[in-house]
Amino acid sequence: MNLCLLTSTALALEIYRTGHTEDVMPPTSPLVCLAGGASDDAWADGWRELMLKANGGDVVIIRADGRRGGYEPWLYDDPDHHKFPKINSVSSLVISSVNDANQDRAINLVKQAELVFIAGGDQYNYLRFIKGTRLHEALKKALNERKVPFGGTSAGTALLGDIHFTAQHEPPTDETSHASIENMLKNPAEKGVSLDRGFLKPYFLEKVITDSHFSQRNRQARLITFMARALYNGYSDIQSTRDIKAIGADEKTSFCFNDKGKGKVYGEHSIHFLIGNYPIERIRRDHTLHWFGGGRAVKVYSISGTHSAHSEFDLKTWTGTGGELKYWSIDGSREATPFFINVPFIF
Repeated sequence: MNLCLLTSTALALEIYRTGHTEDVMPPTSPLVCLAGGASDDAWADGWRELMLKANGGDVVIIRADGRRGGYEPWLYDDPDHHKFPKINSVSSLVISSVNDANQDRAINLVKQAELVFIAGGDQYNYLRFIKGTRLHEALKKALNERKVPFGGTSAGTALLGDIHFTAQHEPPTDETSHASIENMLKNPAEKGVSLDRGFLKPYFLEKVITDSHFSQRNRQARLITFMARALYNGYSDIQSTRDIKAIGADEKTSFCFNDKGKGKVYGEHSIHFLIGNYPIERIRRDHTLHWFGGGRAVKVYSISGTHSAHSEFDLKTWTGTGGELKYWSIDGSREATPFFINVPFIF
């Protein structure tokens, strides 16, 4: 085993590599994992599936949070005894500028990777450092042309949706939501609710918004607001609320799906699959969001990772088994205090 740090005073790009330095080129199988942040140990079974699909190849972790992280020893040495399959190497690329994302060393590692994973942090750093660069092109080719196993957690998951929250503005925050949910509900058309499209867009995630730290940071109303804003933005291929879908990933939990669109949930909590179920009654500048639909504005199917052996979700048909069906709504009729409503489905 070789452990090396490739860095330079003149070039800020940091590359940490554990494992073998020579390249290998085993055949791989496609798989995409969307994780909700916090501990990866809790959804280690999903990581095992990713690594099995990598078939002993090289793993590359993309970071724009200024930290090395601990993925290299965790994946390569398996100190927590998750029964990870053997791989050739694990490299972490710490991207801190556009210059980093255009360097040959970073591009070549992604081109040679059999598994790519985007870590957490501030998603706007990933966007401003990577979007439009050579690294961005290499990531898109790895995901959509070579179809190597690919994943993300926290900010990485947010960026894997076709429609993503850019987090480029600094709206007020609060301790409960960490994302100014009350502010977003009161004015969902304001600039702080900033969405963009197509940073990576894995198969079967077209017109899908992804979010992480979901239940733990009470982001249900935030994600509904993003769905409403996507329609307000006037994307030509989104004509009605049923065109808008979303996935909310709880912490310590992931959803891993194959190139047929079918996948399983791994971890301690749940993954929530949303689709517009009723027209939006009101979204306009300087007014609260009202998407109520008699309490059934958005249809939600939630699957717990603790039931993964008996559950599955099909992104192609947007249907699942082994989960719980419910409806979510936003009542903005009282402009000063809009509120989120969770209605369980009664069979």
